Amino acid sequence: MNVKVLTEGLVPRTRSGRLLTFCAGIDSLTIGLFLAVPMLYFVPMLGIEAVTVGLVLSIANVAGLLSPVPFGSLADRVGPNRVYIGLMVVRATGFVSYVFVTEVVGYLVVTTVIAAATRACLPLLQVVVGEVEDESTRARTTATLRAFNNIGLTGGFLVTALAQLTGSRLGFQAAFVLDALALLSAAGAMLLIGKVTRTAPAEEDRAPRTPFRDLRFLVLTSANAILLLHDAILFVLLPLWIVRQGLPGPVGPLLLAVNTVLTVLLQITLSRNLKGVAQAARMLRRGCAFMLLSCALFLVAEHTGWALVLAAAAVVALTIGENMHTIAAWEMSYAMAPPAARGRYLSLFSAGASTELVFGPVLITAVVLPAAALGWVILAALFAAATALMIMAFRPTTTTSEVTHV
Repeated sequence: MNVKVLTEGLVPRTRSGRLLTFCAGIDSLTIGLFLAVPMLYFVPMLGIEAVTVGLVLSIANVAGLLSPVPFGSLADRVGPNRVYIGLMVVRATGFVSYVFVTEVVGYLVVTTVIAAATRACLPLLQVVVGEVEDESTRARTTATLRAFNNIGLTGGFLVTALAQLTGSRLGFQAAFVLDALALLSAAGAMLLIGKVTRTAPAEEDRAPRTPFRDLRFLVLTSANAILLLHDAILFVLLPLWIVRQGLPGPVGPLLLAVNTVLTVLLQITLSRNLKGVAQAARMLRRGCAFMLLSCALFLVAEHTGWALVLAAAAVVALTIGENMHTIAAWEMSYAMAPPAARGRYLSLFSAGASTELVFGPVLITAVVLPAAALGWVILAALFAAATALMIMAFRPTTTTSEVTHV
């Protein structure tokens, strides 16, 4: 790929798009540290038991699963950017509070607050992008946001690694403060975008709407969660499968690195091929085809001497498929969200996606992995069924709303 084309693709065309990309990068950088730090700081340096840290993280994840919907409803009333800024300040306060945490109760409270605020932030960025970008620039801007999500996560892991190299509590505490300052800078970037105001919505959009009564949107949300099993394949099934096949240990991290690099490149390339919501269903079908190909390659790899080569090809196919799915699902969910209730709809869609983190690992370890070769057939069937359901449920709203910045 031409480096100039890639560089230009990573830079949104609009000022608001560039500011939102900065927010996405900072957002994921802090998530990277939040994910990496528990077993490296709170267990060895504060003496909290590992099992207790695991329980705290489970409680925090439940809070994160529930938080998007109420904050999405608040965003529909007061504006998504205002709520996003408030949540970023809460997260910054949480990271500063980590400096003073010395026991389990404080760790539980702060971690739960940070997790809930973090999960609530994610769909609000999608809402703001849809509000400030028109259809011609929206796909490109969302692609750069997803690319910078991967870059930011890597940055968060590196910050954690640097803190660990210091071998002291002070190093981690400095990282917490750095994260807090970064979050406040992202809140400032959102302030620069300005308040988003809509023109008067159509009459049918004036009444409050709830996605919980929209059967099509609920089907779309549920089917999307099933398609997100591609994440469980990469992070849960792949490492276990590599061990079962007797492949060298470093193969797993290398294949994950391939996935990360390809994701950054593909988000920009694929977004150029999506010209509005009309093509979203077509991209979703193509993405499903690549995920089915990946399952077939893994299946064949179990019965040949070319396991390593076929596994690499399967990861490439899965990466293409997951990126097509992610881009298409974003467009489909946004198109089905009524303008007056986008915060609620997209927050529910985000919460639905988070359920894969709950059922995915269990399904993989309890059903797919013990089933051996049949497990890949099960996954392929789930991908095909979920894609069909999403396409059948997809029906864009006919109303639109214009936006201005003040």
